[in-house]
Amino acid sequence: MKIGVICEGHTDRAVISKILKGLKGIDSSQIVPLRPDYSRDETDLAVNPVDSFGSWTNVREECLNREKISRFLSIEDQGIIIIQVDSAESHEFGVTKPEKNQNYSSVLRQRIIEKINEWLDNEFLDETIYAVAIEETEAWILTIYESRDSTTSADPKARLKRILSKKGVKYTHNLEGFSDISDKFSKRKNFAKEKYLTFNQSLADFCQEVEDKL
Repeated sequence: MKIGVICEGHTDRAVISKILKGLKGIDSSQIVPLRPDYSRDETDLAVNPVDSFGSWTNVREECLNREKISRFLSIEDQGIIIIQVDSAESHEFGVTKPEKNQNYSSVLRQRIIEKINEWLDNEFLDETIYAVAIEETEAWILTIYESRDSTTSADPKARLKRILSKKGVKYTHNLEGFSDISDKFSKRKNFAKEKYLTFNQSLADFCQEVEDKL
């Protein structure tokens, strides 16, 4: 099976790829980058590997026009797409954040899913898995490196950098760098042993949807 991924940047897809490998044994060759893709920015990635071409605006654009989604899903054995969005900038695309209580992550995730479905005009819902990171994909990675609720971090990106620095782990904001620092997600036994899912509800929700739909 091929999995089409629409995400804010290449680093987000790197993390998703590791999770799919760990949970379902899905190889990177089975993952098709729909947005951002290499055909458009491969040269630029060589000289500037930062996610210059990714943002929630590109995710919304693809959901609105659905050209790549339709083309991908029309091919046999390509029946699932994953749509990734961070919640950090949800106010920019019209989703207000709820009160921060024990239901914060679940309520915010559902609001963002409803917004994505609105962009999709309620098409392809059965074929879609929602990778909504509260508040950023870096918060998912944090669950590898510390045993605490990563959704409470005011700036998960900065916190991840600090923690990695203390551990002597290099932080490089590109596809290879994020593949390296999220590599523990690629082994299923680590999910039970390290208890990642207990430290970020949005990660747990995404993983449950992967288990249910793949």
